[in-house]
Amino acid sequence: MKDTQKSVTIRWLAQQAGVSVATISRALRHPDAVAPQTRERILKLVNRHQFVPDGRAATFSSKRTGVVGLIVPTISNSIYAEFTEAIQSRLQAADLSLLIANANYSAEIERDIIRKLIESRVEGVILTGYKRDPELYKLLRHYNIPFVVTWSTSPKASIPSISFDNRLAAAEATEMLIKLGHQRIGLICGMTSINDRAAQRLEAYRSVLSRYKIPFDAEIVSEQPFEIEMSAEAASRIVSLTNPPTALFCANDIQALGALFACQRLKIRVPNDISIIGFDDLPITRVVSPPLSSVHVPAKRMGHAAADALIDASRKNIPVKSQIIGTELIMRSSTMLAAPTRRPR
Repeated sequence: MKDTQKSVTIRWLAQQAGVSVATISRALRHPDAVAPQTRERILKLVNRHQFVPDGRAATFSSKRTGVVGLIVPTISNSIYAEFTEAIQSRLQAADLSLLIANANYSAEIERDIIRKLIESRVEGVILTGYKRDPELYKLLRHYNIPFVVTWSTSPKASIPSISFDNRLAAAEATEMLIKLGHQRIGLICGMTSINDRAAQRLEAYRSVLSRYKIPFDAEIVSEQPFEIEMSAEAASRIVSLTNPPTALFCANDIQALGALFACQRLKIRVPNDISIIGFDDLPITRVVSPPLSSVHVPAKRMGHAAADALIDASRKNIPVKSQIIGTELIMRSSTMLAAPTRRPR
């Protein structure tokens, strides 16, 4: 870093931007609390001068910490435990440590985490999902911190991703239900406004229905947090309709389990009355009754590949390259051919 940049302080930035020191601090810590035009002006200055709070910018590039940061959206879903273990095993073999942070599906929390990781001089960052403020990607690049997006494919070559194709996987699950004879297929998915993976799975579901000329019916679609109780409530409403679906695609196994338990409480037989497919292939899907059909997500392979890419980027200066890892639709006893007529209400 140039010597002239050693004098860059938060007070100097405030003078250059024509705002108060408090506004600079808010723009860095809580961007949503600052007017968009002001925020953009401040972040451009921060990026141009590669400013890191607490005076750490001057020593940033000269020290290695041996730490890689991982940001996951939740720690309540065991699929992220498998993913994290895979990353950690690779990093340990390379004498690197893993710092794990939970963003709790909050863009604001994730912004703070990324800035704190930069301040802590991590050697790389593994991100979950693609959709976030582009300025955060710019900050990581300015500080020469290798990063990779996981769980979602990136549409930009400048933002490398190691993931599976959410749209392709969801399309395969939806199409399988159609091939089993189901024409009225419900969907329970995550909150698309805060989760790009959920949005991609919803898009695929709608696309497949359109391709097979099956009308989209918002009444049998529900966006819910990935929580079993709320998913069960959503499923209860959908299967209790006058014209209920004969199949449910749940874009997460937690939601599929909620749907299964809801059907069992309502004495609706799975799969005789309604077929269910989940997404993730969690271990529990194999032991519930009936065992759940699900899209197997390559969490372990994805974690290994992401860690290997960052190790090479940090230690060998090899740029991170995007990869797509395949999924597999695992068919179990929660799905069957559609009955000739729908169940009576």
